[in-house]
Amino acid sequence: MRGSNAVLVVLGLSAALAVAACGSGGTAAGPAASGTPAAGAGTGAAGGPGEAGSPGARPPAPASAPAGSTRVLSKAELRTALVGPGDIKGWTGMEMPMEIGKAQLSTRPADCQPIENIRTGKIKPESAAYAFTTVGPDGGGSPTALTQIMLASFDGGGAQQVLADLRTALTTCTRYGGSIPKPGTVAALPAPKLGEEALSYSLTSDGKTQELIVVRQGSVVAVFSPSAVSGGTSAKVPQEVLAGQVAKVRTTAG
Repeated sequence: MRGSNAVLVVLGLSAALAVAACGSGGTAAGPAASGTPAAGAGTGAAGGPGEAGSPGARPPAPASAPAGSTRVLSKAELRTALVGPGDIKGWTGMEMPMEIGKAQLSTRPADCQPIENIRTGKIKPESAAYAFTTVGPDGGGSPTALTQIMLASFDGGGAQQVLADLRTALTTCTRYGGSIPKPGTVAALPAPKLGEEALSYSLTSDGKTQELIVVRQGSVVAVFSPSAVSGGTSAKVPQEVLAGQVAKVRTTAG
């Protein structure tokens, strides 16, 4: 995957992720050593390819996690957890340094805010640390196969709160305006069976549609955002990328 081209084409709806990246709390991963993935956003897999239920299914309730049972990963550990060359056959990642600004425009209506927070990477509650990568076909390939991945770790029950807030928003929010150039249309999708809990939904704006996936594994929230495609075609996260990233987070977290 060629770094400069990858960054330009993957942004799509998630341009804010590359410009203002994740949770407002941590420090974006710095330049990676050779072989470390790139910064981005979109899905990870804990056990294997996601299994879809019926379209439009309501997001499932989160699995309960014992208090104090998860370790909060540091910035260095999150960078280690990003998928890189050799982690997923046929795919590679390129890490990029990113910083997230504090400012965040409010959505209209307000109950859509958690969805916009995921899109821009300015997740609430604030993360303890975060890191990004962009994953694409090994050796080049179609630019529409690029996926941005953001990993963010949270203190206390922050990771669970992120999923809970997003789940609530997906039950009521179908369309909103805010920082995206044009109003966006939102639709809940069947959640993949990944990590300790996961959510999936589509976001369409200005003729481009993405199917985003958010997965929690312990104290880490992984956001997968594929490159947006115009003409009504949905950009999707490759299942092997989804599964490989969630598995590496689980391994890193121990």
